[in-house]
Amino acid sequence: MKQKILAGLIIAVFSSSAYASIKDKKAIRAADTSIAEEVAKVKASCGNAKLDVNVDWDDFKKMAAANEAKLADDRYKSQWIMSHAGQRTVAVLEAVSEICKDDADYKEELALLTKITVSAKQDFKDSKSEFSLDDTVLKVNSGHKMTRRASDFTKSIKELY
Repeated sequence: MKQKILAGLIIAVFSSSAYASIKDKKAIRAADTSIAEEVAKVKASCGNAKLDVNVDWDDFKKMAAANEAKLADDRYKSQWIMSHAGQRTVAVLEAVSEICKDDADYKEELALLTKITVSAKQDFKDSKSEFSLDDTVLKVNSGHKMTRRASDFTKSIKELY
């Protein structure tokens, strides 16, 4: 009897982690699709010859694993982290696009961007994203838990120039 219960628990643990992994993959795939669509809009608005957006999904997975207790306290699921990271990245791209539409001087500078990299802040409770510029690369250290709109990031992006 003990062996059957133990076997059942092992199967349940592996099944739930595989299930979470599938949900994470689906959330990442959906986010990547939305990000790609928004990159095309930025290129059209700003005139970037090339613009790659790289979200470090492994970094988000590591953050989720390191903050497992905080996630459990909030009943927060890992696929929500992936989904919100995608939404935040889209909001950053929307902000860049809107800035280009509104201001020719910023547009000239933002058209020089060739890459946007997105990494995870390591504390799940830290909801504020941070931005830095390294030549033609916009680096986003993404916060968590809250979704954002483009207007939430406009000021931070403009302050880099």
